[in-house]
Amino acid sequence: MKNELTPAYRLFADRRFYLVLLAALLVRGAVGYVSLSRLADDPDSYRLLAINLIEKHSYTLEDPAEPTAYRPALYPLLLAIASPSGQVKPAEVAALHLIMGVLTVGIVYAWAALMGYWRWAPLAALLTAIDPVLLNQAMFVMTETLGTLLAAAALLALTSLSITLIADAEQYKKNMTVQAINVAGAMMLAVYSRPTFLVWLALCTAALPCFYYRQYRGLAAAAVISMISAFLLAPWVARNYMIFDNHIVLGTTHGGYTLLWGNNPEFYQFLQQGEEPVWDSDELHARFNRQHPKQPTSINEWQRDRAAYAEAKETIGQRPAMFAWSTLIRVGRYWRLAPHALSSEESLSRRLARYGVGGFYLAQFALAAVGAVALGRKLWSPPWLWGVLLALSFTLVHAFFWSNIRMRAPVVPVICLLATAGAARLVSRKKEAETAKS
Repeated sequence: MKNELTPAYRLFADRRFYLVLLAALLVRGAVGYVSLSRLADDPDSYRLLAINLIEKHSYTLEDPAEPTAYRPALYPLLLAIASPSGQVKPAEVAALHLIMGVLTVGIVYAWAALMGYWRWAPLAALLTAIDPVLLNQAMFVMTETLGTLLAAAALLALTSLSITLIADAEQYKKNMTVQAINVAGAMMLAVYSRPTFLVWLALCTAALPCFYYRQYRGLAAAAVISMISAFLLAPWVARNYMIFDNHIVLGTTHGGYTLLWGNNPEFYQFLQQGEEPVWDSDELHARFNRQHPKQPTSINEWQRDRAAYAEAKETIGQRPAMFAWSTLIRVGRYWRLAPHALSSEESLSRRLARYGVGGFYLAQFALAAVGAVALGRKLWSPPWLWGVLLALSFTLVHAFFWSNIRMRAPVVPVICLLATAGAARLVSRKKEAETAKS
């Protein structure tokens, strides 16, 4: 069993690994090249944050500059580090996304091998390399590429920890602390790229003592992960505590807005009418800005976040039935097969592209369903449980906050490995049938 679950040491001697990385390099490189014009845009102000880090040595958005926590900090920091020009040029962003994309593919390959799918690891990695959501988001200055990389790294670390927790006493004592630190490090880097990972961290930490109770091994691992995570999160919390007038901010000051975006009278009315394919949120923005004027101060940023939370909760309390319906809508949007139509007058080529993406995910999700059925109860215990909890935590968060298909990017490695398990099961059943006939 141990040899079956721990083939990662063979990774760098496997020529298939390098062929998959080359394929990922070509695919992601081509995507980066054709998206240079898009990478010149800055829809979420990450480039501005990075430039301010370079020029002003401060994490700020507004001018005059005041500290911000509106966006997670890791991605702008990487943009700044990866910009020799100091201007965060599109080519520099494309290079960073290329490196992160190829690393993600390599890590998924290693994770699949560690999970016992050595022969099928190239399929899991290639599915990750060509995933439409990941390819699309690599074209934008946004966090999905980084979040997926760190999710894959955390899954690999969690799987290694699971193997250590069932090892003999000598291997356990030698490796447990290091493996737990690796888990905490990967997951906290993920939190610094997207605060939603905090929910996953909490669920995994709580699950460890429930499944690894032999000599309190799971409890010990959970304690190490908790302590290291708290240590790594403390600087961000302390910094925010000082700049936001002694208020605690664990993640960002963007959560209230995303909750309000999915729970407001205008959106609820749109859901009731359903006349247009896409909800226009301009009216919400204009109304909220009139009621809560934006000022270039840190405390105003925090106050606006609290005001958004308060308004969203008020809307939810006043219209619980619509809130319940909108929750189903958001879950559906998170797991939908094809991207949403952006216009009722979209071109034929765009419609066909959307249908193509839908066809890809239909086939992949069907394979993933086969894999889930084949795994049975194994799906609900480690190491598969870590991927299930990742999907569950993101689905749960986006059931309440704003949701769309791009936000499931960090869950892509889990879907790809489940689809790989499904493909492996179908092939094995075919071979068994052929053997039985002969």
